Amino acid sequence: MRILVLQHSPLDHPGLMRRYMAEDGIAWDAIDVYAGQNIPSLNSYDAMVVMGGPQQTDQEAAHPWLAGEKEYIRRAVLDGRKPVMGVCLGGQLIAEAMGGRVGALERPEIGILDIETTNGAAGDALFTGISVPAKTLQWHLYAILDLPPGAAHLMRSPACENQAFRVGERAWGMQFHMEMSVDMVLGVEAYPEYVAALEAQHGAGALTRLAEETARNAGELDRSSRLIFDNFVSLA
Repeated sequence: MRILVLQHSPLDHPGLMRRYMAEDGIAWDAIDVYAGQNIPSLNSYDAMVVMGGPQQTDQEAAHPWLAGEKEYIRRAVLDGRKPVMGVCLGGQLIAEAMGGRVGALERPEIGILDIETTNGAAGDALFTGISVPAKTLQWHLYAILDLPPGAAHLMRSPACENQAFRVGERAWGMQFHMEMSVDMVLGVEAYPEYVAALEAQHGAGALTRLAEETARNAGELDRSSRLIFDNFVSLA
């Protein structure tokens, strides 16, 4: 099995999923779209994962490659042969590529927070077996405000209604970070706007405290991430 991974910054790699892929003997290729790398044909892969990033979906003027990536994602989802999963920015890109609407939150959602499944999540292949409520790591300034036409609404939180969705039969987007480790949390210090949003809500030193909270909940976060990843791989 081989998975195509689209990346939007050096920090926003598959994280915990790198360990899962190594344990399962799954090959994967990372394409640094933000650095100008061309996205190869999906024909040589069994699935695709679209990672998060510091960009926003409406920043095509600053990041012209976003337009081409959205079109690639749109074609992959419409084709429907390969499962596609998007995390945070990745989920937003899937939503927008398929006709949804993404925009800024009045109050960014950041921290270790619970999310709930919707009635529409019953029997969904990606989230089968997930704990309810599920603890997740959230860190986003934008959110999916309107789902794509015909999309299934799967998860919500008090601050973000569209935490997870499915469009078509084999493409999913999620707002939460299923991949982030403690090291990745601390790495966010490279993005001042994200640290500023965190400290605006939780005060000075909030990044260290969030890393400590992530460490305390690492077992539960890892179990949920592994379950989602295993379900995703089974679809491929």
